[in-house]
Amino acid sequence: MRAILVSRHRLLPAQEEAIKKAGIEIIEVVQAVPEEKNELQKFIQQLKQKGVEAIVAAALPAPLVAQLQNHFRIFILKMRNIKVTESEEEAKKLEAEAPRKRVALPPVRGNAWRVVEFIGLYETRIHIEERLVVPAE
Repeated sequence: MRAILVSRHRLLPAQEEAIKKAGIEIIEVVQAVPEEKNELQKFIQQLKQKGVEAIVAAALPAPLVAQLQNHFRIFILKMRNIKVTESEEEAKKLEAEAPRKRVALPPVRGNAWRVVEFIGLYETRIHIEERLVVPAE
């Protein structure tokens, strides 16, 4: 299955393996998906012309998933937090315990390092459910 990868980071070895095991071929990497309606429609048409069947990402906003899932299969590279630490040394040590699936992320604000671990490739769909709360009288 031909797919694009939405990411600003290199994939971890465990993520690359999961994508291959799922039968997904990454044909292009993009840093972001446009959210403005007209730009998004152009983007979707360009992907369809390239034969793209799926989108793989670390995260996508729910409203974007809701729109994209009508055109492509959506796969999320799910991560879980291992630890937040002020020490770069501790973060790197935790990363080294499982380098194929862990990464130490440098501080964005402040001085806290975050260590995250890849836990699996999830196919994602958004479903809307309705439940009658009060019937008309």
